[in-house]
Amino acid sequence: MIVAVAVLLLAPLTRYIPKASLAGLLLVTAFRLIDFERIRYALRASRYDAGLVLITALSALVIGVEFAILVGVAVSIVLFVPRAAKLKATELFVSPERVVRERLPSDPECTSVAVYDLEGELFFGAALELDRHFETINAQVEARGIRHVVLRLKRVRNPDVVCIEKLEHFLRESQSNGRIILLAGLRPELLAALVKLQFSDWYPPERFFPEEDERYSATLRAVRYAYSLIANANTCAHCAQHSVEPIPVREDDRLYYLV
Repeated sequence: MIVAVAVLLLAPLTRYIPKASLAGLLLVTAFRLIDFERIRYALRASRYDAGLVLITALSALVIGVEFAILVGVAVSIVLFVPRAAKLKATELFVSPERVVRERLPSDPECTSVAVYDLEGELFFGAALELDRHFETINAQVEARGIRHVVLRLKRVRNPDVVCIEKLEHFLRESQSNGRIILLAGLRPELLAALVKLQFSDWYPPERFFPEEDERYSATLRAVRYAYSLIANANTCAHCAQHSVEPIPVREDDRLYYLV
């Protein structure tokens, strides 16, 4: 309000202010806007942040301050998509101690049940990566003659139609090859999308294991269900020891798996 009143009353007098003094005032004001400690912090954090700072600063000098912000936002989006599209797939292993963990090179290969974990953003940018992981899973289980696969989806986020379609193709192909895929750890948003797309019309609903607040995790329930399907036909020396659960003496003594 003070500036508005000053402009109205003193506007004719501003013509007498030397431009050199206005330039100096602008330089001092701009210098105070620069947070050097914040810039040093961003430059040291990562190459990603350092690149954004340098590109935005150069844009301000070459193009203009008003467009530099838009350039910085656009570049950050372009650089973010490849980073977010990294989808990790890990094979899990049921150890002799009944712990479901990441498989080590020294662990024996199971020939009855395979457990895989997917982690990352399940959006269109990760579609190619998801396809590669599904091809790898198919090749591994086919080479080992496995017909029961547990796919853990607890750590995937923000599913969209592109990746859901990839999942549908994977399930249909596996079903046509006589392979049983159990989807474990389904989050509410992914489960809701599968229901809306009527997956249960062509895929048995008992193969879906949503992540719920229960005593045992969805991964545990899926693994136990896979062993129950194999039953006495389990020829794998490693996992045959897990296929039958001993009758506990007390409820507190029943330790089955740690996932």
